[in-house]
Amino acid sequence: MIRADIIGGLLMAAGFSAVLWEASSFQYGTEFAPGPGFAPVWYSVIGIALSLLIAGNALRTARSRAHRAEDDSMALDRGGLFRVGATLFGLAVMLSIVLALGLVPALFVFLLFLTLGVQRLPLPLGVGASVGTVVFVYLVFVYFLGVPIPRGPLGI
Repeated sequence: MIRADIIGGLLMAAGFSAVLWEASSFQYGTEFAPGPGFAPVWYSVIGIALSLLIAGNALRTARSRAHRAEDDSMALDRGGLFRVGATLFGLAVMLSIVLALGLVPALFVFLLFLTLGVQRLPLPLGVGASVGTVVFVYLVFVYFLGVPIPRGPLGI
């Protein structure tokens, strides 16, 4: 698990860095309100910091265990690889359908896939978490911050 945390943390930091690079081209804010670049910049900065914290913590733990023999808990298991692969696949599918369906339905389908398919949460919990997350994202970014999002045929 430690190797997975190091690799995953560094990959996530790289991904957040790419998002930060792209978000820097958006208008950060106006005189009275945050602009469309405000949220992606700060989410990216926080994501980079947390990803590096995860990787650094795992590296520190690996160094402290260097004198011990590596046990099975440190190895990346097949279940973990499947979950990572399924999540990346779901993300790729979501990104490919977001322009056709709109952000809200595409995000909802992706979150249902993550909660029910990848994490195997109970149906009420998975649907509730997905609906709650989509409502939260919509309220914060679209309603309060006025961030433009791709809208599908349903207008959402």
